Amino acid sequence: MQKRSFTTRMMLPSIRHRHVGFVLLVFSVFFVTAVRAEQKCPVLAVRDAPEAHNIFSAQQEFDLGDIEAALLEERYEVIADAGLTAHLTAINNRLLSPSPISGTNIRIVLIETPEAVAFSAGASRLYISRRMVAALHNDDELAGLLGHELAHMLRHQNAIVVSQVFHDFLGVSVVEDRNDIAEKFNRMLNSSGWHSRTFQSTAQRLQQNEITSQQEADRFALHALAAAGFSPRAYAEFFDRFAGTHGKHGNLLTDLLSITTPNERRLRKIYKSLHSLPQSCRDMPSPPASPEFLAWQAEVVRWPSSTSPRRGSK
Repeated sequence: MQKRSFTTRMMLPSIRHRHVGFVLLVFSVFFVTAVRAEQKCPVLAVRDAPEAHNIFSAQQEFDLGDIEAALLEERYEVIADAGLTAHLTAINNRLLSPSPISGTNIRIVLIETPEAVAFSAGASRLYISRRMVAALHNDDELAGLLGHELAHMLRHQNAIVVSQVFHDFLGVSVVEDRNDIAEKFNRMLNSSGWHSRTFQSTAQRLQQNEITSQQEADRFALHALAAAGFSPRAYAEFFDRFAGTHGKHGNLLTDLLSITTPNERRLRKIYKSLHSLPQSCRDMPSPPASPEFLAWQAEVVRWPSSTSPRRGSK
């Protein structure tokens, strides 16, 4: 089974350059009918991570994203097809249209990877793999996936995680210009601390914060979908299918017996957030795939990887 993720991921430098060791936030809207577009559902403000320590200013966070992206795009093959990425940009803009948040500076990048993944890097880049696109059923699910990742981005999760790692491995609590951030970032990747108990302690602390981060991102995705006229139920159905929970979300008894899985707990929280929406918003059914979505998805799936002949080649 292919690894699937739209969660916070930590890649370890012990696998050296081709498996770039740095922290990425991961772990994935238009063509709606006039009736759905008229739905008036509340816009949800993104809540800041409680007691979060972020040493990066807004500009420094963009610089960090550029540094991460340069390394990331050496590892993954970027699908530089303007026609395919235009669909993603339009979805992003539609998703953010009811919100005061501007999506004009967000770059959504399609990548080729063996895994079905979606994640963010820095404050302006969101990555989604071809395999993730293939796993979606409609534009509403795609909008929900993007909404989830946007929440991580808007909550500055990447900068918060890197701030913690800089502190634990380098003793760094201040960064300066891009060159300084790059020097510290590379020093972090080569730090012997990655192979020590320091790493384990940091990973455990980040994992504890991860649960809250995912729940908040799920909550934001549901509200963003409803406010933009999409079905929030589509996101719940997508997560259930993607996580393989088969509708199971546990209960008090399974919790007491410690047999509720993390994904089942997360699905329960998703449904709880879904039911907190006004009925007219939460009851919007997940629609069938539009012809436009199916045509775009098929085009993405057909896109050749570097191991295949390119279009127009012989």
